[in-house]
Amino acid sequence: MLILIAGPYRSGTNGDPQAMAANLARLEAAAWPVFATGHLPVIGEWIALPVYHDVAEIPRRTPQETA
Repeated sequence: MLILIAGPYRSGTNGDPQAMAANLARLEAAAWPVFATGHLPVIGEWIALPVYHDVAEIPRRTPQETA
Protein backbone atom coordinates (compact mmCIF):
# COMPACT_ATOMS: atom_id res chain seq x y z
CA MET A 1 0.00 0.00 0.00
CA LEU A 2 1.23 3.49 -0.84
CA ILE A 3 0.97 5.68 2.26
CA LEU A 4 1.44 9.44 2.19
CA ILE A 5 3.33 10.84 5.18
CA ALA A 6 2.10 14.39 5.83
CA GLY A 7 3.27 17.06 8.19
CA PRO A 8 4.71 20.55 8.27
CA TYR A 9 7.66 21.31 6.04
CA ARG A 10 7.80 25.12 5.73
CA SER A 11 5.16 25.87 8.36
CA GLY A 12 6.56 27.67 11.38
CA THR A 13 10.08 27.88 9.92
CA ASN A 14 10.04 31.49 8.71
CA GLY A 15 11.97 30.19 5.69
CA ASP A 16 14.91 28.94 7.76
CA PRO A 17 16.58 26.12 5.77
CA GLN A 18 17.78 24.36 8.94
CA ALA A 19 14.28 24.35 10.41
CA MET A 20 12.85 23.02 7.13
CA ALA A 21 15.52 20.30 7.09
CA ALA A 22 14.59 19.37 10.67
CA ASN A 23 10.92 19.13 9.68
CA LEU A 24 11.80 16.91 6.74
CA ALA A 25 13.94 14.71 8.99
CA ARG A 26 10.93 14.20 11.30
CA LEU A 27 8.77 13.22 8.33
CA GLU A 28 11.45 10.80 7.14
CA ALA A 29 11.70 9.28 10.63
CA ALA A 30 7.97 8.54 10.44
CA ALA A 31 8.44 6.88 7.04
CA TRP A 32 10.68 4.06 8.28
CA PRO A 33 8.08 2.30 10.47
CA VAL A 34 5.63 2.45 7.56
CA PHE A 35 8.21 0.83 5.27
CA ALA A 36 9.11 -1.76 7.91
CA THR A 37 5.50 -2.97 7.93
CA GLY A 38 5.66 -3.62 4.19
CA HIS A 39 4.13 -0.44 2.82
CA LEU A 40 5.60 2.24 0.56
CA PRO A 41 5.82 5.60 2.36
CA VAL A 42 5.83 8.76 0.27
CA ILE A 43 6.56 12.27 1.49
CA GLY A 44 5.36 14.96 -0.90
CA GLU A 45 8.61 16.89 -0.53
CA TRP A 46 10.51 13.89 -1.91
CA ILE A 47 8.70 14.55 -5.18
CA ALA A 48 8.25 18.31 -5.05
CA LEU A 49 11.71 19.44 -3.93
CA PRO A 50 13.71 18.00 -6.86
CA VAL A 51 11.23 19.60 -9.25
CA TYR A 52 11.38 22.90 -7.35
CA HIS A 53 15.19 22.95 -7.39
CA ASP A 54 15.37 22.09 -11.09
CA VAL A 55 12.71 24.56 -12.24
CA ALA A 56 15.30 27.36 -12.43
CA GLU A 57 17.00 25.42 -15.23
CA ILE A 58 13.85 25.13 -17.33
CA PRO A 59 13.49 27.86 -19.96
CA ARG A 60 10.43 30.02 -19.36
CA ARG A 61 7.85 30.07 -22.14
CA THR A 62 4.69 32.08 -22.51
CA PRO A 63 1.44 30.21 -23.26
CA GLN A 64 1.62 31.56 -26.83
CA GLU A 65 5.05 29.96 -27.35
CA THR A 66 3.83 26.53 -26.22
CA ALA A 67 0.76 26.52 -28.52
